[in-house]
Amino acid sequence: MIQFNWPWVFLLTPLPWLIHHYYSRQTLTAIRIPPVLEQSLQTLVSKTPVKLSIRPILMWLCWLSLLTSVAQPWRQGDAIVQPASGRAMALAVDVSGSMKRQDYSLDGVTQDRLSVVKKVAHDFIVQRQGDRVSLVLYGKQAFIASPLTFDLHALSSILNSAGIGMAGQSTAIGDAIGLAIQTLQGDPATQKAIVLLSDGTNNAGSVEPESAALLAHSLGIRVHTIALGSVDGERGGYRIAQSADLDQDTLKAIAEQAGGQFFRATNTADLQQIYTAIDALERADVAAPPVIIRHDLRQWPQALLMLCVLSIAYVQRIYT
Repeated sequence: MIQFNWPWVFLLTPLPWLIHHYYSRQTLTAIRIPPVLEQSLQTLVSKTPVKLSIRPILMWLCWLSLLTSVAQPWRQGDAIVQPASGRAMALAVDVSGSMKRQDYSLDGVTQDRLSVVKKVAHDFIVQRQGDRVSLVLYGKQAFIASPLTFDLHALSSILNSAGIGMAGQSTAIGDAIGLAIQTLQGDPATQKAIVLLSDGTNNAGSVEPESAALLAHSLGIRVHTIALGSVDGERGGYRIAQSADLDQDTLKAIAEQAGGQFFRATNTADLQQIYTAIDALERADVAAPPVIIRHDLRQWPQALLMLCVLSIAYVQRIYT
């Protein structure tokens, strides 16, 4: 069904006829109507069956085509579900030097911590369909690797290309939270959250983690924290403290102050379960509203208008 944005424009349909019949030639001359317009008006209302009798028809078609185009016709398409869910999330991933420790296994093979995080986080990211997700990588410095985006596969590729130590060897947890807040603060999403993963302690940067957590809370942004690191083990007959640098107390305080939850991942299975739990926590129950697609039809009356103008020029050339 064809609809119009400005249907009232069709009230102007009889305008040429009204101008011709309610104003005499003297009046038209007095108000200095251009000769071309005067001739066109006379042609529109002409009733004389002469050689150019086709011209009034073409002129009326021109006028009606112009009005139809100005009225902006459109046709309703199929309704689709809007991809936006009203949720925005920032992932803050530690890429400091300690992430090179190989105390996790993936598919039966011992891997460094960052490789395991990349695999588990990828599965988490691609399930966030309809969400806008950003990525913050941090070590001694923190930087925004990706702003909020719907392109989750591209964001996962950015994370996959991250290297250990690319942002420095130490850990700036406070700066990472601050940048994550920056990516979320101006977004109109109704639900906002930060998921921060760290295997160390805050020993760099200019922002205290607790202060950043309080700022997030004041802005309505939840912060979930993941403490990464296996339990103590043995290697070569020596006892190894794999998580000696892990500051669980600070990560717990961040989550508590920012309305989030604290998680402890001692192995790959724990990490997978944690991301599954966060996925459940940050799910919205309200379905996305439908979007109605409109197909613009103005090109058809515009094409007819052009065809009529060319036809009038052709007829004029033949009979003159």
